[in-house]
Amino acid sequence: MKLSQRVLLALFGASCVYLLLLAYPHPLFAHELTTGGITVHSTKPIPEAMKTTVERARARLDRSPLGAGTRGVHVFICDSPWLFGLFARQNYQVGGVADWLVGQHVFLRESDMQNDRLIGPSGRPVAADRPLSYFIAHELMHVANARAVGRWRYARMPQWVDDGYADYVARDIDLGDALSKMKEDARELDPRRSGLYLRYQLMVAYLLDKRHVPLDELLTAPPPRQAIEARVVALAEW
Repeated sequence: MKLSQRVLLALFGASCVYLLLLAYPHPLFAHELTTGGITVHSTKPIPEAMKTTVERARARLDRSPLGAGTRGVHVFICDSPWLFGLFARQNYQVGGVADWLVGQHVFLRESDMQNDRLIGPSGRPVAADRPLSYFIAHELMHVANARAVGRWRYARMPQWVDDGYADYVARDIDLGDALSKMKEDARELDPRRSGLYLRYQLMVAYLLDKRHVPLDELLTAPPPRQAIEARVVALAEW
């Protein structure tokens, strides 16, 4: 067998192993807890307080008509950077990722499970307005979105719709304040500068709450982003 053939065979084998790991990462996580239709896995013992955190996430998810699509799901808390990087790949700096294509699992960074806090890339807890329960709900909404529209349509869903609706469900914000900051071009309303989805959440809230666009229409046939941004900015007040 030629060297090039051996290399291709090795790459193919490694790819198959990795896909299997994405579909069934459970053996790497020794501990688990199930409540509210969500099973949390961790390499470290899971404290009793984690039940409350998961129940907070469940309460958020059940506000959405797609909430049923987040039952029987698995959330894996990766207690080391290398383990999270294994599943997050190029997105290793984010708080969590949803593998919507293969296993449809959620992988989160190291967390302070006792206190409902996610540990950011800096090693410090993420701000309290985005607790661990928020990250669980947000990432699971990506799974719910994918299950609602199918993998092919989900792959083409604009980020502002996907992340905007995930935050619409997972996070409560002062929409009037967000509108004012959007008009001022504040940093936190620019996802590229802040890494936050407040702008997208505001746009989704405008379509669902003010324009009463059906959710399935928003997810499958959203209007152009620029048009919605212009309409939101043109609002006198929320």
